[in-house]
Amino acid sequence: MLNTVKLSYLPVRYQFILLMMVMASALIVFYSVFAYQHEKAEYAKESVSELKAITQVLENDYATLVLNGAPNLREELLRKWQQFPVLEHADLAGASGQTILHYSKSAQAHQNIQLVEPDTIKAVDNLLLYKSIVVSGDEEVGAVTYAISTDSSEKLLIALKELIVISIPIAFVLAILLSIWLQSIFVKPLQDLMEDIKDITLKQAYAKTIFVNKADSSEYAEMAKHFNSLLQRMNATLNEVEQSKKVAQELAYYDELTGLANRRLLTEHMEYILDIAIREHRHGALLFIDLDNFKTLNDSRGHAAGDELLKKVAASLKHVFRGVDTIARLGGDEFVILSGQLEDSEEAVINQIHSLMLKLRHVLSEKFIIQGEIYHLTASIGITTFPNMATTPEGLMKQADTAMYRAKEGGRDGYRFYQLEMQTDADAKLQMETDLRHALSANEFELYYQPQVDEFGRILGAEALLRWFKKDGEMVSPSEFIPIAEMTGLILPIGEWVIKEAFGQLKKWKQADIVPDFRLSINISPYQFDQDNFLETITSLLNETGVSASYVTLEITEGITVKDIHLTIDKMHALTDLGFKISMDDFGTGYSSLMYLKKLPLSELKVDQSFVRDLHVDQSDAEIAATIIAMAKSLSLDVVAEGVEKESQLSFLTYHGCSVFQGYYFHKPMPAKEMDDLLFRNVVVL
Repeated sequence: MLNTVKLSYLPVRYQFILLMMVMASALIVFYSVFAYQHEKAEYAKESVSELKAITQVLENDYATLVLNGAPNLREELLRKWQQFPVLEHADLAGASGQTILHYSKSAQAHQNIQLVEPDTIKAVDNLLLYKSIVVSGDEEVGAVTYAISTDSSEKLLIALKELIVISIPIAFVLAILLSIWLQSIFVKPLQDLMEDIKDITLKQAYAKTIFVNKADSSEYAEMAKHFNSLLQRMNATLNEVEQSKKVAQELAYYDELTGLANRRLLTEHMEYILDIAIREHRHGALLFIDLDNFKTLNDSRGHAAGDELLKKVAASLKHVFRGVDTIARLGGDEFVILSGQLEDSEEAVINQIHSLMLKLRHVLSEKFIIQGEIYHLTASIGITTFPNMATTPEGLMKQADTAMYRAKEGGRDGYRFYQLEMQTDADAKLQMETDLRHALSANEFELYYQPQVDEFGRILGAEALLRWFKKDGEMVSPSEFIPIAEMTGLILPIGEWVIKEAFGQLKKWKQADIVPDFRLSINISPYQFDQDNFLETITSLLNETGVSASYVTLEITEGITVKDIHLTIDKMHALTDLGFKISMDDFGTGYSSLMYLKKLPLSELKVDQSFVRDLHVDQSDAEIAATIIAMAKSLSLDVVAEGVEKESQLSFLTYHGCSVFQGYYFHKPMPAKEMDDLLFRNVVVL
């Protein structure tokens, strides 16, 4: 297929020439056609005038011949027609239309053509026909029809064609010359401007400007002036970019806040040190430091306070570690130290790290003055060695990070060396996360219900408990998967499913009207409670299921109060306004302040099963349980004891004023169907 080239793709000078040639050709053709039509019309007009003159001259002869039919007049009239060279044919007819006399210049017979109207001209073949009325006195006695040749107009057309053939090449030449002249006026300045722009672009000489004559007021001069302004701005911008690039190059390898190495520089140093360690059989270590509870400082005092602490920690790290070590900040409160002094053995590295940890913990344990207030800091540190443990920067970072999380799980404010089983645990947690995501979509979760009863075993309500049964029948303990769900954020969709499922089941029991005052307790994760849209979500689920909030108790843990107590109180008041009752679950195992406790809009305290389990044999647990019950009574709160498994526990709790119980002594957690049967039987344990 041939490629077509658009006219607009050609250079302007070629466009100019082609345009002028086309215009010249069009003008010549237009003029020739106009001249031909004009000459042809003039020829017809002159012919009609001539024929009218012939008719006037011969009108008496026509009338005499039509009226008298004189033979000698016929010959005379034919002779006269022959004297007019323009006539090709002539017909004289009487009033009735019969032909009286016919004349034809050539030997070929003429076919009569009747014209509709007199004094009109009509072209037929190569002839022009004209009809005129013959009058004698005031009476029409006949008509004469003439036929004249169009050879003259044809000759004119041939002459015009010859003129066009001759004129077009001349016009082309003139058009080219004219276009060249016009180009020097219009196109040449544009080409010069384009050449200057091209030269500046190729040489990247943006400091250069295009010369403009002050007397030049053309559009090209204006364009050049605007381009010069653009060049000035571009040159200024490039200078700024160059300066910024220099600053960026300085910052590319360093953390802007602390001045420590950033991840990029750390990675390059790791690659370099690892190469030496592998090649020379030397040993080193990588430390991953995460500040404990740093987010609490950020949330309570703001990011400015957090930044101030990070700067001071960076300064402390510089005092502890050697100049050959690479101290880096990855972001947030995460710091990494790469040992730059390689040792002959891994044992020597470990001994060196133990010594450094003593110094580091001593430095970090000092008081940090942040915005005029004292802040005590601890850190969790993960350590791995190389090249025995890993030979790539990615592997080292992953191992040190895993060890750091193990240090946090061990109670924070400590350090752990990476061990192979840590990776096994990390892989197991990753698999657990994958399985959890599948469980939610595969409907593997189920709610069990454990009744809450009075001292006589009468059912007052139940607590909804989440259970996970895999498709292969394996049951996964909540103590295994709940921490993973909270760590990965999966607790949010799972928690929403629990609330919706529990609301739906409660509605069924209320519609059956089995226990009129039956209440259902639902555990709320701190991660759920902290969500900005938690109130909106739970309100939407109430509306969707149609259940009344007045029959629902939301169980929260003491950890909810650790962050923003005022926001917590406001959110809890909003929940109680909806009709919910709020219970403090696992009370006594966390960090709740008694001052906060009296401010929270609670309806109930739950005595944790860890105190109930051994209260009949451990005096401390017994005293704690009795104290919690007494404190709840003083605050006018209901008390629920969980984990009741023995009659002696029930007796102790009843004696001290607890009136609601939950545990295996009465009922185990059960599926909704078994709970239905239990409620319908209205089992009472005496």
